[in-house]
Amino acid sequence: MMGTFYVCLLVASAVFSFGSFLFGHDGGHDVGHGVDHGDGMPSIFSMRVLSLFVLGFSGLSTIAYFVWRLSAVGSSLCGLGGGLVLGGFAYALVYMLSTQQASSLVAPAEYVGLPARVSVAIPAKATGEVSVTVKGELRSVLAVSVDGEALPAGRAVVIVSVAAGTATVRSA
Repeated sequence: MMGTFYVCLLVASAVFSFGSFLFGHDGGHDVGHGVDHGDGMPSIFSMRVLSLFVLGFSGLSTIAYFVWRLSAVGSSLCGLGGGLVLGGFAYALVYMLSTQQASSLVAPAEYVGLPARVSVAIPAKATGEVSVTVKGELRSVLAVSVDGEALPAGRAVVIVSVAAGTATVRSA
């Protein structure tokens, strides 16, 4: 009876693990549960971690039951150890990959004080565009002059502030 359970669980968990690695992802879910994770840590309940835990449990339980001829309790305990090892490995892998992700988001405060160049002329009391390098990436930002004067394309400027996606600049 237990042998059949272990084999069926092994087949189902192998299919589930394969599917979770092909189609699953760890993060960006929209399920609201009232808990703020804040630190960006992956969950031990992610599909990849859970699927590999069950795969490790069922795989080692099957081996312990059929090959080592352990009892149902003994093979289940071996399976628990195998599940913890494989699930722990999956968590470590997901954690490592999540810490390697780069963010292209730039906070408005990071623009302040940076030199820029007017790429689209800024008319008097109107909006133009400046090009600025932030975090090693050239970005285009809508811009207005701090004193409301016109600034021609090509003029070197300094970003004074950024609000609502528009930079306020002054001549350099």
